[in-house]
Amino acid sequence: MYVKVNEGKDDFQKALRIFNKLIKKSELMQEIKSKEHFLKPSKKRQFKRAEALRRKKREERRVARQKKYDN
Repeated sequence: MYVKVNEGKDDFQKALRIFNKLIKKSELMQEIKSKEHFLKPSKKRQFKRAEALRRKKREERRVARQKKYDN
C-alpha cells in the first residue's frame, strides 16, 4: 500500500491523511492487533457471537428509529 507524495509540506500532510484512511479502510491495523495475543478458539467464538449480537441490536435500533420518522 502506498501513496505518492509531491513536494511541499501540505502535500505530505495530505498524503499522510490519505494513507491513514487507506490503512483504516483495509482493516490492517485491526488484524495486527487481533494477532498480537493468542486467542483460544472458544474465546474467538464467544467474541464473534457477542459482536454479532451487538450488530443485531444496533440494526434493530436503527430500524426502530427509521420507523419512528416514517410515521
